[in-house]
Amino acid sequence: MRGVVAAVFLFALLMTVAYAVTISLSSNDVAQLGGTGLVDVYCPANPCQITKVSWVLTSSPPFQVDQVNVQWQTAKTVGASYTVYVVLYDNTNSVISSGSATQPASALPVTTLVDVVANVSPASVYRVEVIIVEN
Repeated sequence: MRGVVAAVFLFALLMTVAYAVTISLSSNDVAQLGGTGLVDVYCPANPCQITKVSWVLTSSPPFQVDQVNVQWQTAKTVGASYTVYVVLYDNTNSVISSGSATQPASALPVTTLVDVVANVSPASVYRVEVIIVEN
C-alpha cells in the first residue's frame, strides 16, 4: 500500500513540475514609477490670507463685473511670480466667469487686477473663489 501511495505522490509531483512555467520580466519592460512621499504645501500668500476682494464694473449700462481686485501679500518678496485665478459662481454654484493674472513678488501688499471673461451681471455673482499659485 505504501508503494502505491509513494508512486501516486511521485507521479503528482512530476506532473506539477512538468506544467510549471517560468515567466521572465526585464526591468526595461516595467514602466518607470516614482513618488515624492508626503511633502508640505505652503501658502503663496503671507500670512496665507486674502486681505480684500473688490469689483470693477464696466463703465456703461448695463453695468457688469469686468474685473476683480484681489488684495494680498506675496509670500516671497523678490525673485518669484504668482498667478492669481478668480472664479465667479452663481446661486447654483455653477461657474459663470473666470480669469487670471500674473503678479510679481513684492515686499509690500499688492492688488492684483484679474480680468474675468465673460463680463457678468453683479446680481448673478453669489460666490467668488481665489486661487494663487507660485510660478
